[in-house]
Amino acid sequence: MTVKKIRQLEVAVGILLLFLCGIGLFVRWKTTGMQTILQLRLPRVLFAVCGGAMLTVSALLFQTTLRSNYIDGSMLGIANGAELMIALVNVLFSQLVSYRVLVGALTGGLILVFLRGTLFKVQRGSFFLILGGLSLALLLAAATQLITTGSGFQGKSLSNTTWLDTWLLLIILLAGVLVLIWRWDQLNVFALPALQTSQLGFDEAKNSLALQMIAGMWLGAVSAVLGTVFFVGIVLVQLIKLLTRVVSGHRAWLTALTGGVVLVCADDLAHFLLPTQELPTNALLMLLTAPLILFLLVRWTREV
Repeated sequence: MTVKKIRQLEVAVGILLLFLCGIGLFVRWKTTGMQTILQLRLPRVLFAVCGGAMLTVSALLFQTTLRSNYIDGSMLGIANGAELMIALVNVLFSQLVSYRVLVGALTGGLILVFLRGTLFKVQRGSFFLILGGLSLALLLAAATQLITTGSGFQGKSLSNTTWLDTWLLLIILLAGVLVLIWRWDQLNVFALPALQTSQLGFDEAKNSLALQMIAGMWLGAVSAVLGTVFFVGIVLVQLIKLLTRVVSGHRAWLTALTGGVVLVCADDLAHFLLPTQELPTNALLMLLTAPLILFLLVRWTREV
């Protein structure tokens, strides 16, 4: 896909995102009032937009720096680790629950450091990394289930999103974007074959640290509110890759917009589908992306 067509697609997705945000904000506004929109719906919609972008771009960063198309942070235990820490904070230090986004981001960063010292050192292929990551994710999910009455695999609603959650998410997002801009040239180097980067003297392990820390902290921050969503990042990133067929650096913005669209759409459905009940947002998110897995499988089968 040419740069011009990618830009046109970005504009179309951006318009769709604005439309979905309008639905989330102003449907039934006459019965709820402007105060409800500003205090309850606006932070929720902003969180969904930014959280969706962070969710998908974190998967893009992991896939690029780990050279694996079939992995994201939720498969490495980062999302479940953030959930577990929030559960522990809720039980032991309930006064810190208001800062759950920050706690989730710090937890995501710490788990990333742990992974780099253990699983990321495996050089035999992504299979061992994925298997080890899933084992860690299941362990953390089980621990969360023991601590709370909920499960790490059960959905969560964004209905309890506060302005503090949204502001902290925006700060973490902005900090990550600044680091990403600083390291942008290094991200593009990962588009080269590993043998070529080695010949150029490019240390992938060293130069991927900052990019993976962004991905881990972003995913942890979003998961602290949204909960764990398996495979969503993989599906959306691979869908954009299949449609554009360009390197990761050239599709990062479109990937972010797509993530925002899908999460806002899932949250709109969670809020409005049943008039008297809030549905779990991340369950709707996984439900929306499940058919895309079949679409990708059909396309991959045809290519083979």
